[in-house]
Amino acid sequence: MIQTSRLLPFFILFVFPLLSIAQLSNDKDILFQLGDEPYSLKEFNYYFLKNSEEPSADSAKIKINEYLDLYVNFRLKVKEAVTQGKDQLPDFKEEFEGYKKQLAEPYLMQTKVNEEMVQEAYNRMTFEVSASHILVKSDNDTNPEDTLRAYQKAVEIKKKVASGEDFEAVAAQESDDPSAKQNGGNLGYFSALQMVYPFENAVYKNEVGEIVGPVKTRFGYHIIKINNKRQARGQVLAAHIMIRSKPDTISISNSKNKAQSIYGNIKNGADWKEQCKLYSDDIRTKSNSGELQWFGTGNLVPEFENAAFSLQKIGDISEPVQTRFGWHIIKLLDKRGMASFEEMKADLESKISRDSRAKDKKSTTLRKLKSSQQFRMNDEVWQNLIDSFDSTLLEAKWNYDPSNPELSNTLFTTSGTNYSLEDFLKFAHEKQKERKLTSLELYIDQLYNQFEEKSIFDEELKLIEVNNYDYQMVLDEYRSGILLFNQMEEEVWNKAIVDSVGLQVFYEKNKKKNYKLAEHAVVRRFVSKDSLILQKVGSQLDKSNSELDSLFNKEEPLTLQTFDEKIEQGKKPWLDDRWEVGTSIQKGENYFVLWNIREIRPDGYKALKEIKGMVISDYQNELEKQWLKAMRKKYPLKLNKPALKAYIEKFEK
Repeated sequence: MIQTSRLLPFFILFVFPLLSIAQLSNDKDILFQLGDEPYSLKEFNYYFLKNSEEPSADSAKIKINEYLDLYVNFRLKVKEAVTQGKDQLPDFKEEFEGYKKQLAEPYLMQTKVNEEMVQEAYNRMTFEVSASHILVKSDNDTNPEDTLRAYQKAVEIKKKVASGEDFEAVAAQESDDPSAKQNGGNLGYFSALQMVYPFENAVYKNEVGEIVGPVKTRFGYHIIKINNKRQARGQVLAAHIMIRSKPDTISISNSKNKAQSIYGNIKNGADWKEQCKLYSDDIRTKSNSGELQWFGTGNLVPEFENAAFSLQKIGDISEPVQTRFGWHIIKLLDKRGMASFEEMKADLESKISRDSRAKDKKSTTLRKLKSSQQFRMNDEVWQNLIDSFDSTLLEAKWNYDPSNPELSNTLFTTSGTNYSLEDFLKFAHEKQKERKLTSLELYIDQLYNQFEEKSIFDEELKLIEVNNYDYQMVLDEYRSGILLFNQMEEEVWNKAIVDSVGLQVFYEKNKKKNYKLAEHAVVRRFVSKDSLILQKVGSQLDKSNSELDSLFNKEEPLTLQTFDEKIEQGKKPWLDDRWEVGTSIQKGENYFVLWNIREIRPDGYKALKEIKGMVISDYQNELEKQWLKAMRKKYPLKLNKPALKAYIEKFEK
């Protein structure tokens, strides 16, 4: 397929001291050289085992040599990018620096904190909670007076519901959550990692029936009613046939009737796969019998989830269920309980790293790093800091006097590194943004906290880059990935798309081998359960498919299905026996098909404009082969055969 997205490779690039050819065969740590640059066996081993199962004794030689060929090709591409200086371009450096900080965060976080949060999330996921809430909006950047008003309003609302007023009625009237007017603030059932962390804490740490709050989140203040708690239902694997409907009454009614008809067909013995392929409006799943991914509570809309979980036996099918997307007929494929902690640990770690609780983890880590780095604040400089700013900071127009002699004063120190007042003022000048709803003091605090955090983590990052091998590998994976993508885009992907002359030449050269088109028929296909309907259709073939659809599906939505197709000779036995312009009716198990062959076209070649995407993809592959061939000449491969042989033998024992 045409390459359009960035795929980061799973290799790492390290630089080793150059070795002579004589040294190479005697150095068991070096696997090969490209030109005069060596590549280590340790690195190859890590990524070989990372990306494939450990080979058996019988398969080791084949698998290792296959992987080695891919690995060498990758190294050639990245080496060429470095030779051309692509790693020194400003755009590359900016993108890579952005990745460095993101990639460093898991290594900066303290393991103990991470494990505690992962265990907490798993323990909570064994239960599901039903809760309702009333929201009073208050943004983090709101000034203190507005924040106080929001808090006081939330307190007054809590008094109302605590004194006996109906929670749903108060939510519908007072909540800033727009959905509360329809659902009375009821959020349904959810589990850990599905709500922001402070909200999750409130519902899991309190009992059913309690009114909790005000609870502050980034959305504002919440008054929460805990409706129920239950054991987690696990996960369901299901398939569905979806009939989409618009919000209007007529569309909902028509969709329901169509869904009921399909459900009746299935109950009367119609094949699920066939009905799904014919009628489902979910284009992502209809070709796969409607199969969805495994899901649990809170992953899909509640109506769908409840219907799916209520099915008891594998193969059970629900009556049509309405959601905001339309009507669904659901088939149960499998059920399973919660996985073990060890099975879920990696996935939970990934989710927690993106969750709001990661901020709590970061703040804990920051405190520990400040202690380990012997952080010391110069209180006198800090006290005078406020005088360096004025209200122009809130307008993003602030600047400082570079001639001020106090700029060199130390604001704080970490591990012997001094951070001056000027360091912070430069940072504030670069980062300032308009803040209409924030007080000057609060905004100065925010900027300082950002500067302090960046300084502390940058100090630690220097140590990690030198001492942490895992981080080095992950970091260079991204470095090599960016270089590879840019190089492939320039040498292969874009060239194939832009070079229309070269593409035409490639097409002409390869069309006899790759782009033959057998004799084929241009066909209209009509499907119905009633052969009399198809006979009527056959007499009205001057009408378009949409006209026929409107005419025959007016009263019963499944009366007629219409399709336009091109079918090669030899693909449909029924048509092969009737290979001429005209119509014929085929009887299936539970339906009939009217085939209308409009035209027979002779064999030849597929036109370039009709298969351009396929030809571009093939041309890209050819360009890549030619490019690799040229680079293998430019950077000759010198393989350390004794090292490779010894490595293979480790798996053959």
